[in-house]
Amino acid sequence: MDTIRTYLDNAFAAFPKTEKVQALKHEMLASMEEKYQALKADGKNDNEAIGSVIANFGSINEIAAELGITSDSADEESGIYLSGEEAFAYLERSRRSGVRIGLGVWLILAGVCAHILMQNFAGVLLGDVSGVVGMFVLFAAVAAAVSIFIVNGVRMERYEQYDYRNIRLDMKTHAELERLRTMYTPRFTAKICAGIATIILAAGAFIFSASLGHANLTVAFLVFVVGFAVFLLITAGTTRTAIDVLFNQGDYENKTGGKKADRIIETVAGIYWPVATAVFLVWGFAGGWGISWVVWPVAGILFGAFCGGVSIWFSQKSK
Repeated sequence: MDTIRTYLDNAFAAFPKTEKVQALKHEMLASMEEKYQALKADGKNDNEAIGSVIANFGSINEIAAELGITSDSADEESGIYLSGEEAFAYLERSRRSGVRIGLGVWLILAGVCAHILMQNFAGVLLGDVSGVVGMFVLFAAVAAAVSIFIVNGVRMERYEQYDYRNIRLDMKTHAELERLRTMYTPRFTAKICAGIATIILAAGAFIFSASLGHANLTVAFLVFVVGFAVFLLITAGTTRTAIDVLFNQGDYENKTGGKKADRIIETVAGIYWPVATAVFLVWGFAGGWGISWVVWPVAGILFGAFCGGVSIWFSQKSK
């Protein structure tokens, strides 16, 4: 039943959300659900019943034209049809993109971890140059991560239009993606729970160790483990987000509003992160590198809050 509702949502995505369109949608949903129940009563299984109902659905454009309903010209122009091969290629590229981004973030935090360890524990072996070596390792990690981000951005550039254009899928691809989402949900939940639990346990270990006077060592451990947790969270959401993009659902239900939000976020990010880097460097050179690393988690939290606020604002404004 959810598959039928999702299919209808996708079919009506390019039409304006007027009362007339919504009435037609509800009427079709009731008719399709009635047909589904009749097929089930005749002994058909779920897949056979849903396939038969959708196969006999007809053309949404022909049905709408008969009632004098025309699709929104702006939405129609922004729509794009994807074959099954293209849709699954996008899913695989998105999965790999999530792995690359997760590794890049983890690499930066691993560099911060190495810097803390060098600053506090390598003095015996390296002497006065331990701080310089720590900074070199940190900047090398950041440089490698930035390279990963740039390469990933270039590889995913061709798919950016999917975030802003309504996606249309054939019946078979739509059903396969629906089954994939159902199969992926337990893995998604497990990764999210593991990531959150890892952060909580690492924070608990930090508090306990700090009470024993080993704060510097535990900070390094905390940063590294949080990097792993962030990797889990990023890779967990990538496939789920890609399916939402293909189904025009979730945060991508209104792609016009999402496009405006993304433009604002990208503009602010271009200024925000260089400023954060400048603050880190000025603090480090002027006041010492001991706790200057806190710039990054604080900056990340603030930027995440900003992104969430902008997305919610445009999502609510578009309704």
